[in-house]
Parts: sequence; structure tokens; C-alpha cells
Amino acid sequence: MQEFIRIVLLFFLYSFVGWLWETVYCSLKAKQFVYRGFLVGPITPIYGFGILGVLYFIEPFQKNLVLLYVLSTLLVTILEYITSYALEKLFHATWWDYHDVPLNLNGRVALPVSLFWGIGCVLIVRVIHPRMLLLEQFLSERFSVYLPMLLLVITGIDLVYTVVNMAAFKKATQQMGEAIEVRKAELQTSFDETKGEFTKKVEEAKENATSRLDRLASDVASYRKEKSDGRSEWLRSFQENPKLKANLPKLNLTQRRVLKSFPKLKLNDVKNTEEVRQLVELLKTKKKDKRK
Repeated sequence: MQEFIRIVLLFFLYSFVGWLWETVYCSLKAKQFVYRGFLVGPITPIYGFGILGVLYFIEPFQKNLVLLYVLSTLLVTILEYITSYALEKLFHATWWDYHDVPLNLNGRVALPVSLFWGIGCVLIVRVIHPRMLLLEQFLSERFSVYLPMLLLVITGIDLVYTVVNMAAFKKATQQMGEAIEVRKAELQTSFDETKGEFTKKVEEAKENATSRLDRLASDVASYRKEKSDGRSEWLRSFQENPKLKANLPKLNLTQRRVLKSFPKLKLNDVKNTEEVRQLVELLKTKKKDKRK
């Protein structure tokens, strides 16, 4: 029983440390607070599993600094790849992407990142873990098995809620993506019709007196500007049409946090995830305006 208590407490302690590290790092990088983590609670389980794996599976090699580093790097790299693959298959989404990092494997893992994790594991084993054991011992003596059981129950509820919530998130973002594509197609059709009318006017203008050249030049400039702004035209159409917005699904706070916390998140069932982000931001801005 004591070993069970130790493993569970260490898992949650290191999961919290991992969540804290990612939250601080991403917040500093984004210059605003970013609540990281897949679950609602302040833990990132991949760190808990990774550190426990290093502590228990590589324990015979921990006294050898080189072996500790190499095996830790290999272990956490395998874990990161499996986690990325599992999350993609489960939720049809890519949560992180290392394609822009040199020496990456399918964008799931990358050598520079893995080498950094290896350094982190060595630091944890040699410096942080002895102190973490003191905290684990204090919690174990004070709360016995009740704290680990409570944490497991809360995390189980959190996991169920997250899975259900992500299923709804997937459906809602898919509907948004489809609505965007339909609206863009409608705008493209309207644009093609306008382009045809404009071409006809150009041909007519050529037959008229040269005094109309200035007006024609103005029309050309206007046409080119409209064409260059075409990418955001669909967004303006949602902004200016309340009926279009009313038919869109609404994301809850947790779902919006996912989009904000994972800037490299790619939804496999959506043609362009960034456009969904823009639409969600537009809807959120509109809600703020109504409150004012």
C-alpha cells in the first residue's frame, strides 16, 4: 500500500510540475496567461508518466550520467510520440507539431526537443527528486491513502468530462468549418458574377470616349482591392449578418481554452483550423460588446 501511495502522489506531483512549467513557458512566450493542459485540472499527465518511467524503469542506470541521459531521452521521446499518435486518433486533432523543428519525425517528436527533455530528466533525477520525495513523504504521513484516492477520483471525473467535452468540441468546430466553407463558396459565386459584370463594363468603356479613363482606373483599383481582401470577406459577412452568427454552435469556456492554449492545434475534420479560430474570436468579441 505504501508503494501505491508513493507512486500516485509522485505521479500527481510531477504532473503538476509539468503543467506549471508549460503554463509559465507558454504564458511568457505569448505575453499573456495561457492555461495549458489537456484536462481541466492543473496537471499534465504525460509528465507524470514520463518521470515515473525514468525513475522506475531506468533506476539501475541512474548512477551512470551518460546512460541516464541517453535512456531518459529515448524513453520520453517514445512516450511523446505514442501520446501524440493516440490523441490524434482519439480526437482527430494534432495537438503539437514539430514540422518546423529540424530532425523531426512526422512532426510528433524532434531531436532538439528530445535532447532538451533528456537534460530535464537528468536534472529531475539528480536535483529535484530527492526534495520531491520529502514532499511526498509529508503528504503520505499526513493524508495516508485518502489523498491519492481523492486525486484519482477527481482526475477520473475530469477525464470523463474532458472526453465528452472534446467530442462536443469536435462536432461544433466541424460545423463551424462547414459553415465557413459554405459562406466562402457563396461569396465566390457572387464575386464571379460581379467580376463578369465588371468585365462587361470594361469592354463597354473601351468603346466610349477617352474621357472615361479616369473612372475606369478608379474601378480597376476598387476591383483589385476587393480581390486582395477576399480572404477576410467571409469573416466580415459573419460579422455583419446576425442570422449567420445565430446558426453557429457556441463553444464553452473549456473548449475556447483549448483553442487558445494549443496554438498549433490542427483539427483533422476542419479544412482550415485558423479560420475557425478567427470565427470563435469574432463570436467572443461580440459577446463582450453586448455585455458593455
